[in-house]
Amino acid sequence: MMTDLFLSVFEISVSISLLIGVLLLLTPFLNRRYAAKWSYWIWILLAVRLILPFHLADVRAAANYLSQMPAQLSSHSAKNDADTLLEQNIPSEQVGQIVVEIPAQMTVPIAIHSSENRLPFTLLDLTVFIWLTGGFLFLAVHLLSCLHYKKQVLKNGTAIENNYISEQISMLKQELGIRGTLRAIKYTEAASPMIIGFWKPVLILPEEISPSKEPFPSEALPFILKHELVHLKRKDVYKKLLFVLANAIHWFNPLVWIMQREAAITMELSCDERVIQGTNYTIRKAYTETLLSTLYRHYTRKTVLSTQFYGGKQVMKKRFKNILEQTRKKNGASVLICVLVLTASLGALVGCSFPAATAGIKTNPVLGKNENIPNFPTDTFNDDIPGVQESTSPENITPSAAIPQNGQTYGYLSEFADGTATIDLQLWLTPESEGWKPEYNDAAGFEVVDAEGEDITYPLHENCTFSILENHYDPRLELSAEEFRTALSEMEYQVLWIIELEEGKITDISEQYRP
Repeated sequence: MMTDLFLSVFEISVSISLLIGVLLLLTPFLNRRYAAKWSYWIWILLAVRLILPFHLADVRAAANYLSQMPAQLSSHSAKNDADTLLEQNIPSEQVGQIVVEIPAQMTVPIAIHSSENRLPFTLLDLTVFIWLTGGFLFLAVHLLSCLHYKKQVLKNGTAIENNYISEQISMLKQELGIRGTLRAIKYTEAASPMIIGFWKPVLILPEEISPSKEPFPSEALPFILKHELVHLKRKDVYKKLLFVLANAIHWFNPLVWIMQREAAITMELSCDERVIQGTNYTIRKAYTETLLSTLYRHYTRKTVLSTQFYGGKQVMKKRFKNILEQTRKKNGASVLICVLVLTASLGALVGCSFPAATAGIKTNPVLGKNENIPNFPTDTFNDDIPGVQESTSPENITPSAAIPQNGQTYGYLSEFADGTATIDLQLWLTPESEGWKPEYNDAAGFEVVDAEGEDITYPLHENCTFSILENHYDPRLELSAEEFRTALSEMEYQVLWIIELEEGKITDISEQYRP
């Protein structure tokens, strides 16, 4: 369900934003103490986490469920059933967790009428639609821009035939261990040297790059080429796509935009470190002069999904300082591991919750009064069962022998809350039934009669399914628990439901008809 996906993304966005904020504050310290490549890997780690819409607890729960599945299939005990019911009714918020409550106004259905039906639509649904649309447009713009730019380069650019440039590219590929072919194209409108393309990368060089032309003299050419080939070796174009994807999913979060920009700067710093690795101060200074020659060039067009980079004077000063610094920086593997642990644990720090009113109970004529915790009548417990005590808590629900526990029954829903449903049981009688009376409707061929006894509260099976009839006629619509709850809140009259039971738990609730 898209609503659940959005809430999961929102939880991750909030929790990771806390870590992004701390890292942004610590960036000056990290840059002074550790090599830039470690900061770069930290941003990559965070981008991967922002893309994955699940928490570590979800993985652990899934693993536990799969490991326990054989035992659950082989035997079901009353204790296990009670434990399962308890898990279903315990709130997901943990101690010390930051809970973001969704405003009740966002979950109140907005009636959208059509000639055929009446569909519930909430502000939360509208928010999800805007989120999906914004993310799709963000990603589409960048991908289409990259493809269009590459198409223009291949159409209007010219293959580089300069032997000196070709020899330099060949030597540097061998030095860096780069395999495969690399197409080098000179493009007049290129703002700077760059690598573009994923499956068939292209090295784009501006028209001015030539052993005999300014502002790129022959001494600067090896630095320029090596810088771009290091990007190619590290597959930085793919990593930029990773950041763009994270930004597309979390486009509503300004800190993710800042993270993407900071990651691009760190990528250049780490690339610079690789280019000057093992060189002396003279060569480093020459490299900074090469970068300086690009500072005042006019950047007519920028392509995010490429290695093109321009950060302005302040960023260039940062790069110069990082290149010329003589102090040997420390290994940042320990910092990366700490961030990894924090990233995994922060997922449990933030959670979203719905107010009680969103359960469709507060204003629901079918379900009655607002109750956060369902009422469990004491007469639903069998005092004769050894070891079972009368209780109103959901974990101690034990239907008596007289209460249906398996098979199919009928009833009205008097209450419906997370994990439980209270049923006013009904008997479906036909003229052949033992309890048929003369005053019943012979023409209809059936009669729905209220069963004796109080309403019965059943726990919902973890795989319980729900369905209603569209406009109370065929076709049948399958709903999620949240959609079913919303549908109940909009029903003006009671509906007869077919209830499927298995070992005292409801496995299916389906609409029968409207009396």
